[in-house]
Parts: sequence; C-alpha cells; structure tokens
Amino acid sequence: MSMDDIGARRLIASILKKACDDYANNRGCPDWCPFKETCEKNVTDAVHCDARRFIHSAWCATLCDGLNIDYEEYVAVCIKKQRLSKNTFKYIEQEIRQYKNNLKELNRLKNDIILATPEKQEGRSNSIGNTTASKAVKLSMDKKIIELEKTKKAIETTYHRLCQEKKAVMEEYWQGRYTTAGLAYRVGVNERTIRRWRQYIVYSVAVELNYL
Repeated sequence: MSMDDIGARRLIASILKKACDDYANNRGCPDWCPFKETCEKNVTDAVHCDARRFIHSAWCATLCDGLNIDYEEYVAVCIKKQRLSKNTFKYIEQEIRQYKNNLKELNRLKNDIILATPEKQEGRSNSIGNTTASKAVKLSMDKKIIELEKTKKAIETTYHRLCQEKKAVMEEYWQGRYTTAGLAYRVGVNERTIRRWRQYIVYSVAVELNYL
C-alpha cells in the first residue's frame, strides 16, 4: 500500500514531534553513552542522545524542509525545552565574545610547543623525527589546547550552520559595533527577535559543547 502525500506529511510531523519530545525528557545517562562524562551533570539518557543526534542532523533538516518548517526555528523550539543555568549561559556567551582572543591564545600555546628548543636527554636521540613526535604528543595532550580547540570547534560549527541574518548577530559578539536596537535596524527585524536569536546561538554552542 502506497502512502499519499498527506500521509507522508503526517508521518514526518510525527517524527519531528517525537524527536522534540524525546529531547526534552531525560532519565539519566546510560553506561554505554559516549558522552557520559561530559553529560553526567546534565542527566542525559539514551533516548535523549538519539533525539539530539537526529535533531542536529541533515536528515532532520530535510524533513523540516519537506513540511516547509524553518529548520532553525524547529531546533530552537527543541533546545528551549532544555534550560541552561544563568551562570552557564553567561559563560558560553563570554566564550563566544572571546572567540578571536582565544584563537590568538590557542596559536600562541601551539607555537610555544612547536618552537621550543628540544631538551637533551641522556641516552636518547634528538633527531628531527623524535623531536617532532614529542611535540605532536605535547600538542595533543595539553589540557588548555584541548579545551580551546573544543570551544573553537563548537563556535565555528554553530556559525557555519546559521543563516546570514543570524551570522550577523553572532559576528556582533566579536565586533561590538551596534546596540541591540542598532543591530535590529541593520538586520531588518525587531529587538525581540535579536534577543531570541542570541539565545538560539548560545544554546546551539551549548549543544556542541554537550551542555544540552
């Protein structure tokens, strides 16, 4: 039996609703979850993890497009059901603001390791191969570098997913040229929309950092 267009649309709508509902319901992180350590404080379970992966996938975006649903707005609704604490929200917002400064710090830390003069150790060769390998290990194990890389990736992933209007809002975190009213005028929306988009951006970065 073939499915008509109305039936297909109803099925898609049901899938999207189920994913949104599952994302909102957490019942504890399962032992097998690859995000167990980072999600431990957020009490995340298997169903929530599956829903999160689906909601942020190309499949979900395609299904939304099939129903003429704004994918970004759909994600915003799903994310909104998960609340960040005020301190966490401010922390992530500050990380977004400090993105360019953190890039400089990341490059500095890497250069400090790459350009460091290798220490001579008795009984060990200081060949180019050994020195390069040693530096590669240090780069991969430096906790500060790992943390900065993680935040950098989260911010950049979020930025590249945004439409041009929301990108302009995110860029304002780095440039600081406009007030909320001025940015709203430039983009062509009201101030409430700008505030809503800012929240969406912060929550999207939070998802990439496994806070949600």
